[in-house]
Amino acid sequence: MDRNNTQSGKASGMDKDQAPFEHEQDSSRTHVNEDDDLRVDVAEEELTAAKRGVDRGSVNIDKTVVSEQQQMDVPVTEERVNVSRRTVDRDVSAGDDAFKDGTIEVPVYGEEVDVEKRTRVTEEIEVEKEAVQATERVTDTVRREEVTVDGDVVGEGADSGTSGRGFLDRAKDALTGDEKNPRR
Repeated sequence: MDRNNTQSGKASGMDKDQAPFEHEQDSSRTHVNEDDDLRVDVAEEELTAAKRGVDRGSVNIDKTVVSEQQQMDVPVTEERVNVSRRTVDRDVSAGDDAFKDGTIEVPVYGEEVDVEKRTRVTEEIEVEKEAVQATERVTDTVRREEVTVDGDVVGEGADSGTSGRGFLDRAKDALTGDEKNPRR
């Protein structure tokens, strides 16, 4: 590498590792050393799809409490006491308790209704969600780089394997995939 290139590379902020390739510069011609590599990146865009979950809303199921009066007839049993008097005429038996003071208690039974409430499940509401697959077509514009290599190097060929072909010719063939069928 000559001194002018080293100084111009440093002046532009590039050192040896950052320079795309080493070359000798002459105002009348440009020459790339045969042992230098030249890499040209060619870019192309492609469509890709990424999915993300979105909130589509919700389904609301409202429950309200409604009160109503209900009636029901419940049969109950009550014992009633009827006291009646009748006139009789007979002799007192030996086992009768005659002329004794006392109280005779007669128990009376009956039924009362207590109102009870119990909670029961009478119906079920079933809510199901179903995942449905669909295809959505997306369209966008993509870009790509195309490379066209034109021109020959002035003062061709120091490399005997290229039949006098210059570095740019070989680079063009490599980019177009025509390395096996070199021009010339």
